[in-house]
Amino acid sequence: MAFYQTIDQVGCALKESNKKVKRQEDLIYSLFVKCNQPLSPSMVLSQSGMNCPITSIRRAMTDLCKAGRIVKTDRQIKGMYGKAEHLWELPDLAEPKQVSLFDDAC
Repeated sequence: MAFYQTIDQVGCALKESNKKVKRQEDLIYSLFVKCNQPLSPSMVLSQSGMNCPITSIRRAMTDLCKAGRIVKTDRQIKGMYGKAEHLWELPDLAEPKQVSLFDDAC
């Protein structure tokens, strides 16, 4: 997980941005562990006490998902702006996927 370099930061500024991103992801992951239930980005923002844009929360959750630390579910709830948001959860909470008994690749 890293800072998405879109503003040409270099040196100490880039290093500090990367540290901040790592702290955000650690805080968000810790919240998932503590709550032990599915959360939406709006829920994470309100329960974490973080002072950052919701887009930073969504970026961190996407990065955590890519790293396999949380998973995005098909379930949605109404978010803080009235739009549907997906719920995310720890991998061990994820519902097992139904597997096919027959191989369709014949």
